[in-house]
Amino acid sequence: MVKPKLEKTKHRKHDPFLPTLTKIFTMAQWFGIPSYGNKISHVWAVVALLMLIAIEGTALWKLAKNLSTMDADDESITARVAGSIFYGNGLLSLILSWFFISSWKRISFFWSKAEVTDGAYLSQDRRIHGRVVFITWLVALVACGEHILSMISATGFDIPPLKYFERYILSSHGFIITNESYTLWTAIPIFLLSLIATILWNFQDLIIILISVGLTSRYRRLNLYVNRVVNFERRNKDVEKVEFEKYLRCEQWRRIREAYVRQAALVRMVDAKIGPLILLSNINNFYFICLQLFLGINKSQGSAASVVYYLISLAWLIFRACGVVLTAADIQFHSKRALTYINACPAPGYNIEVKRLNNQLTYDHVALSGMGFFWLDRQTLLQVAGNIIKYELVLIEYDK
Repeated sequence: MVKPKLEKTKHRKHDPFLPTLTKIFTMAQWFGIPSYGNKISHVWAVVALLMLIAIEGTALWKLAKNLSTMDADDESITARVAGSIFYGNGLLSLILSWFFISSWKRISFFWSKAEVTDGAYLSQDRRIHGRVVFITWLVALVACGEHILSMISATGFDIPPLKYFERYILSSHGFIITNESYTLWTAIPIFLLSLIATILWNFQDLIIILISVGLTSRYRRLNLYVNRVVNFERRNKDVEKVEFEKYLRCEQWRRIREAYVRQAALVRMVDAKIGPLILLSNINNFYFICLQLFLGINKSQGSAASVVYYLISLAWLIFRACGVVLTAADIQFHSKRALTYINACPAPGYNIEVKRLNNQLTYDHVALSGMGFFWLDRQTLLQVAGNIIKYELVLIEYDK
């Protein structure tokens, strides 16, 4: 029996995942999410929220005006729709990220409580801090590089430095501002808002990925503990046990089963808070992947900078969207992983608690979802890929 290690439960250290994620959420106050900030950050968040509402309202008004014009061309409508969805995503992302991070204190309390009260001793995941930091820096650096390439693609290289800012705003935000209405005092807020919306777009995916990594880490450690207990039972299957030893082993399996119950409750608590963000992220990523593919298919010519930007932007968008789905799908996959170990448990070690745990893991569906509209598992990625292909074929068929 794995009894000696159970005594270490009260003295073990917490995994660094929770404080690491809290530090990342604290830095979010710089781009409008003040849940872990001071009063100044709350004022800045309200200002950013009002500015995003203003620019989204302007984009929708311009779109409606464009649609009402009989001579509106398809290219201008596509640009206005894409711009409206981009800033609409930024606005909703700010609100939903703010909502989720504000609930993080309650979630992290329940999370840390599950770590302490687990009857099974779970070894510390010493690599979780490094994984979280690596993923965060990867998203930050690639997103920064992709945004710089978008600016270069929008302006080109043959432009005087003093005219660079004006050309970039007019090229990237032609759906809002024209040559006649351009002023520096209008361009600066637009540039700032485009930067904030881009950061929020990447940040919403980062939140889902990091939360999924943390939940998967918990399941991995639970599964490893089950594997250790089963291996112990297999090594001692021929040893005759007294009634007291059978009782202790049954109690050990009961604590393991309760640990899985707490873990499933933790996943559902997180899902209730992060579900709207998952729904927004997947819809937004789906739309822009389809748009990028469609524009790339119809792209007849362009500068080298625009071609490089298109390829890198599309690759990064697909990589990030796949990262969201696959990391979240790992939760559902690892929630069933212990069944393999339980099925290898020898008959002398099999008891009523092992049977209950087996039934619990078999029939209990544990996964993150988009507000219950869909579950994030590995099959979802294939379904999304199939829908993208069908959508592109329909667009190509009916495009003039």
